[in-house]
Amino acid sequence: MSDITYEGVPYFVAGPETAKVGVIVIQEWWGLNNQIKKTTKRYAEALGGLAISPDLCVHIDYPYRGKVATEADEANHLMGALDWPQAIEDIRNATKYLKSRGVEKVGITGFCMGGALTLASAVHVPELTAGVVFYGVPPASFADPKDIRIPLQYHFGNQDTSKGFSDKPTADKLKETLQSHGKDVSEFYQWEGANHAFMNEEEPAYPYVPEVANKAFEKSVQFFKKHL
Repeated sequence: MSDITYEGVPYFVAGPETAKVGVIVIQEWWGLNNQIKKTTKRYAEALGGLAISPDLCVHIDYPYRGKVATEADEANHLMGALDWPQAIEDIRNATKYLKSRGVEKVGITGFCMGGALTLASAVHVPELTAGVVFYGVPPASFADPKDIRIPLQYHFGNQDTSKGFSDKPTADKLKETLQSHGKDVSEFYQWEGANHAFMNEEEPAYPYVPEVANKAFEKSVQFFKKHL
């Protein structure tokens, strides 16, 4: 495990340098904290791959780079300043790093803000092979679901209250949109008993739901093993 800088972008990297499979793990609105680093390591171990998480850049006055929020208001402020196009470039740069290390296929996953960026990357980053979205939907004006290029798996909590971003009506609408454009929704999971951020063991704002989180993680690993 190590912190690196590649072409001016800071990243956390875990896994064997000889891996042929890579996965990009995108942070929640809290930033590149210990929870995301632990998750990055977990994917590296589960896939026997090289996993990388970028420390994303938002507006120049409010950078995530090196910044970790601990309060919801602060995290909301940081996410509100997110430079979506620059975040996509940071993610594309991560694919370049992985391929420079010999990785042949690159997957992507993310949580909350990172889930929305995963879906957006499925539209804007053709270097990716597959992705897993956890409870986040980007603005359609930035990433229209009909333009998704790669296989995706989706995870939402049916008790999610993040209106317009990942609550049940938003997830339902996303699924309907995908179906109407002939996209595969065979791996679209809406978990009972789960609120927003049900994967986060540190519970900074929402309850961790281990029985759901473990099932969702295993499904994501199986999905990556199938496509990467």
